[in-house]
Amino acid sequence: MIEPSTLRRALEEKDRVYNALILRHIMGRYGRGNIGFLWTFIEPMLLCVGVMAIWSLTKGGVEHGVQLTAVVFTGYMPLTLWRHMTNSMGHVMRSSKFLMNYRMISQYDVILARLFIEFFSTSGAALFVYIVLNTFGILPDVYDWSRVILGWLIMGALGFGGGALMAGITEANEVVEKFIPAFQYLMLPFSGCFFMLSWLPDSSREALLYVPFPHAFETIRAGFFGPGVMTYSSPSYGFAWALFLAGCGFLIIRMVRDHIEG
Repeated sequence: MIEPSTLRRALEEKDRVYNALILRHIMGRYGRGNIGFLWTFIEPMLLCVGVMAIWSLTKGGVEHGVQLTAVVFTGYMPLTLWRHMTNSMGHVMRSSKFLMNYRMISQYDVILARLFIEFFSTSGAALFVYIVLNTFGILPDVYDWSRVILGWLIMGALGFGGGALMAGITEANEVVEKFIPAFQYLMLPFSGCFFMLSWLPDSSREALLYVPFPHAFETIRAGFFGPGVMTYSSPSYGFAWALFLAGCGFLIIRMVRDHIEG
């Protein structure tokens, strides 16, 4: 049995490791000058507002009785979370190989620290964008924050599993990385990002419910719009897919880890 003092020291050591890894990544990615880390919050707001403006000009303000700016926001920001958590994981083990010279750092620490950074920075950015746009009356008040957070956690879990899978397969096969951008775009028509399942025919909706991503978007929109808008989702299905992706990812990581460290 592990003594409390031993466990406490181990946790304190891991806390220092993760703080150091997170700080190292932030400084390496954003630097010390200019707006640096603030760009994490400004970039998604600029892009989100740009997409909202284009949709408002081309489609009008309302679609199927739903405010289009809110549909764009509840689609674009979760999509950004998924992309940040997966795109940043390519060859992450190889690029951090030199850190393995430190006894207290493992490849798992590097991977988890990177995923934590992407999740919390994008979550903060999404909240910042919402507060700004809500203040200016561009977005409505949220009906049920608990449902919004649940949907966001589903996408975060999918991003965690997908990120672990990307970390593993890009080390196992370098060619795979070339197909990641294409996959990210090809998944859009099936993701439910910029449309709601209630807008689709029954057969199309039933088919898309086998895809995990709509369950995150629909749960977020259920909380955003309330019971006045029909949504379709199963949070447990989304989390089950996330667990499957994470299991596959960490299995591959375990297989290639010794090769990378060697």
